[in-house]
Amino acid sequence: MVEIQTQIVPFIVAILIGGLVGVERERKKQASRKMAATGIRTSIFVSLLGAMSAYFSQQFGWNIFIVSLIGLLTFISISHWYLTIQYKRIGITTEVSSVLLFLYGALCTIGQVQLAVILGILTALLLSLRSYLHGAVKKLSDRELYDTIKFAIIAFIILPFLPDQSFDQQILSPFMGIPQSELHGSFQTIDVLNPYRIWFLVVFVSGINFVGYILVKLFGEKLGIALSGLMGGLYSSTATSLTLANESKNSPRKSPFIAGIVFACAISFIKSFLFIRTLNEELFTRVLIPLFLMFAYLAIAGLYYLFRSKKTTKKSNPVSTLSTPFSLKSALKLGSFIVAALLIAKISLSLAGVELYYVIATLSAFFAVDDPIVISTAASAGNLLDMEHAKNIILLVTYLNMVQKVFIIHFFGNRKLVKPLAIIFGGLLLVTFAGFIYL
Repeated sequence: MVEIQTQIVPFIVAILIGGLVGVERERKKQASRKMAATGIRTSIFVSLLGAMSAYFSQQFGWNIFIVSLIGLLTFISISHWYLTIQYKRIGITTEVSSVLLFLYGALCTIGQVQLAVILGILTALLLSLRSYLHGAVKKLSDRELYDTIKFAIIAFIILPFLPDQSFDQQILSPFMGIPQSELHGSFQTIDVLNPYRIWFLVVFVSGINFVGYILVKLFGEKLGIALSGLMGGLYSSTATSLTLANESKNSPRKSPFIAGIVFACAISFIKSFLFIRTLNEELFTRVLIPLFLMFAYLAIAGLYYLFRSKKTTKKSNPVSTLSTPFSLKSALKLGSFIVAALLIAKISLSLAGVELYYVIATLSAFFAVDDPIVISTAASAGNLLDMEHAKNIILLVTYLNMVQKVFIIHFFGNRKLVKPLAIIFGGLLLVTFAGFIYL
């Protein structure tokens, strides 16, 4: 009985994947008045055909799968030719999605159910985002296109070829005038000058910023000031706050801008979670609750001001003025900040003590150089820095970076926003103290 259930489940999953993608195709088919040959039933049958072909191929040879795939491709080609002649139809999205469904069905019956489900969901998502993606491409500038290509180059071409080894001993000992034989203890516990790891962090941080920027491009104009600020925070809470501050000077309204800035600060915690979780799992478990409480407090405050504000028109979208988050110059600058933060952490904690590092972290956070400090602290925790100090530094840097937004509003925005933001971040101070003392 158990064996029969195990055999049936992959086919059920294949049917569900076909149905998920088929729903989107059916809607497109009905909207375009029969200009597509694939609807929900056809999608289900194609996915099931892939599952059965792979299943029988495992029993009787992979010729069955190859013949089935060739047959499907032949049918798709004839269908595409007919629709092109009959309806002057242009595009092969439906045909490509049918081939993918066949392969997803095959994955289900060869033991890759989870992979098939993930790919099926992503396919349905991409198909449903058609209007958003086309709209974003129309708005894509030449500079944004070039920067996207540059990001792909540093992520997928340069990164894999960098050496994954430390050059700390070779570079630091002559620079500091200390023989390698005398470098010992805590100074050797952390490797900083590792080209692969440094560039990986650059790609990682730039990638997160890029995701935030893309979200703003896709959805910002449809959500207004407050909620587009929410997505802008994933790009950069400081840049988003500065943009909102400049726009607030010309508007009599306060609540949407307060909500946007607070949301930008709240969503920036996701970046911190990702950095810390990637670099230091033990530290992540220590900071998770206090950082989550800070995030929840800001999210509630943002929702309060969001509901206080009236509906924002679609034309009011200051966050869309954010500049593209990636260029080769910005990547090199980010890399230099990360290297500097890691070196400062290693040298100050090894030779001067944690007190100096607290001072450096405080100054860096206040001048919006918070990501490199979070990264260096997470990398140092458990080696050069004990977990309790690391947790406190993370909380301190995070809070000071939030408070910095009040000064941004004071100097660059509508000063009527300063008092409510000061009250909000004053309450955040109490939440941060709770994290210092009790967690």
